[in-house]
Amino acid sequence: MRTTNLFILRGRVGQTPKAFNKAAKINVATDRAWTDGKGERREETDWVTVTILNENAAAWAIANVAKGDAIYAECRIADGSYKKDGETIYTTDIIANVFHKLDLGSRDDAAA
Repeated sequence: MRTTNLFILRGRVGQTPKAFNKAAKINVATDRAWTDGKGERREETDWVTVTILNENAAAWAIANVAKGDAIYAECRIADGSYKKDGETIYTTDIIANVFHKLDLGSRDDAAA
């Protein structure tokens, strides 16, 4: 059986994308809402840092994506590690394979 490492993300960009080595990193906010056991509406925002390794896609994102923009990304989750001061530091990275800017209107439009 063939398996798939696929993480789909749709959210809003939290700050201007950052360039590093021919790649880009973008912080993306995703919101979720639910009703708790007391019947009260609760909301929470999760932040995910997405890395775009494809040089052309990274350059496009840096030139065309801004804080507040809605994005869609198909990503893979990559675990890694490195040594710092003799200790092993473990990392989990979200690597975008597909990245698109969405036209969802403003946040105020989405709330209406």
